[in-house]
Amino acid sequence: MDKKYFIELLNKYLQQEATEEECDFLLSHYNLFDQEPKILDSLTNEKRFELKSEIDYNIRNIISTETNLIKNNHSLSRKIWISIASVVAIIFIVFAGDLYFTDQKHLNKSSVISRFSSVKENRLIQLPDGSTVIVSPGSKLNYPSSFDGLANREVYLDGQAYFDVKHNPSKPFIIYTGKLKTVVLGTAFEINAWSDESDIRVTVSRGKVKVQDENNRILKIISPNQQITYNTLNENIIQKEVNLPEYLAWKDHDLLLSDVTISEASALLEDRFQVKILIGDDHLKSKRFTTTVLKGERIETILNSITEFNDAKFTYDIDKSEVLISSK
Repeated sequence: MDKKYFIELLNKYLQQEATEEECDFLLSHYNLFDQEPKILDSLTNEKRFELKSEIDYNIRNIISTETNLIKNNHSLSRKIWISIASVVAIIFIVFAGDLYFTDQKHLNKSSVISRFSSVKENRLIQLPDGSTVIVSPGSKLNYPSSFDGLANREVYLDGQAYFDVKHNPSKPFIIYTGKLKTVVLGTAFEINAWSDESDIRVTVSRGKVKVQDENNRILKIISPNQQITYNTLNENIIQKEVNLPEYLAWKDHDLLLSDVTISEASALLEDRFQVKILIGDDHLKSKRFTTTVLKGERIETILNSITEFNDAKFTYDIDKSEVLISSK
């Protein structure tokens, strides 16, 4: 079996299109590649990242959705856990060591980072200034690897994203979406702007944003619970009050956390679960990891995953809605 065929089988396996015979063949021959850690060098970095994200998603989804079946039907347990072990085996073949848990890509400060979310879950992106962005599948976000020395913090979006922007009055944050640009100082809001659709939508959950056209003409200034929809064909603008959960529910779907710190992940979990997370040891705050948070997943399960990755432990006081993460 050559490398090209192995990769083809791996793709089919991740897409759940491989036959039972192909799965057996793939797993029975994995040892041929034990001594070839660069097996995926022929793939782009984006494709490699997509594959490892798919693997992580598949494992956690199998465990989350099928554990109850194991409890109720012991005859299924062997089959289910063999499938999990199989995916784990492929992980250690293809993404051995730290590559699976940490994205090792380094970019110089003058470069522009382009993130295309090709995975099927939402993706959390940490910007150089500490702002965070949740992008939906299929969305693309371009931004500089550093905002140092720049007059503004400027990013370019094609798709749907939820921004939580760090306050910095001396350096406005600007999102370019086709004919519109959204200017903020520090706030949280959603933008829905696909290049193949005529409507651009901006919805604010905290703070205020200023929406301008390509000629810098101010179209609207909107506050929390307000939304504008701009039609790029006829330049019509509609502003209205909205029910935020209706428009922001998508960001609480399955979410990929890629190369994030415990501190960054904690901020996200605080918002999603309405808890306070304390990190007892400063060195833990900057530890990085990659995982997927599934929609409806209990906070205890997520915390267990995070702490296991980072040789830490946690306590959760449900009455106080407070979590403490500390070293083991």
